[in-house]
Amino acid sequence: MRHRLIVLVTLLTLAGCASSPPTRFFALDPVSAGAPSGAGGHGAPVKVDAVHIPPALDRESMVRGESDNQLQISSQERWAGDLGEMIRRVLTQDLAERLPSGMVVAPESPAPPSGRGLVIDILTFQPEGGEVVLDADWTLLQGTQANPVLRRSVHLTQSAAASAQGEAAAMSALLGQLADDITKQMGGERAEP
Repeated sequence: MRHRLIVLVTLLTLAGCASSPPTRFFALDPVSAGAPSGAGGHGAPVKVDAVHIPPALDRESMVRGESDNQLQISSQERWAGDLGEMIRRVLTQDLAERLPSGMVVAPESPAPPSGRGLVIDILTFQPEGGEVVLDADWTLLQGTQANPVLRRSVHLTQSAAASAQGEAAAMSALLGQLADDITKQMGGERAEP
C-alpha cells in the first residue's frame, strides 16, 4: 500500500510539473542616444560606482506595481541576472555612447585617481498601469574623498506593451533617458553649495 501511495504522489507531482508554463528570462539592453549630445565631455572620466535598488525589486522575479499598495511578483518571468548589476552595466553602456570616447570607465575597471563616480539610488523602477515608472536620485562624486559635486532627482515614465518583454524594453528606454539627463547635467555641472 505504501509503495502505491509513493507512486501516486510521484505521478501527481510529475503531472503538475508537466503543465507548468516555462520560465522566461529577460535582460535590459542599452539604447542609442536620440541625438549626439556633446555635453558632459569635459572633466575627468566617470564611473558608475553603485546602483542601489529597493529590496522589493532586488529579486530574480520581475515585479509589477498594482493598486492598493500591492505588488505582483511573477513566478515565470525572471531577470537574466542581478537587477542592480544589470542596471549598472546598461547605464554604463548608455553613458559611453553619449559621452566622448574614454570618458566612461567600465564597471569592473579601476578608476583613475582624478575620476568621478556616479551613485544611483533607485526609488521606483517597475511597471504600473500600462507604463513603467523610474524615480531615482543620482549623485556625481569627485576626488579621493568622494565629494558630491552634483545631485539630481528624476521622475521618468515610458509607456509599455502589456508583456514582460515590452516592460523590459520600456525599462531599457528609461535607463537611456536617465543617461541623457546625467550627460546633460554634467555638461552644466557646478559645485554643490
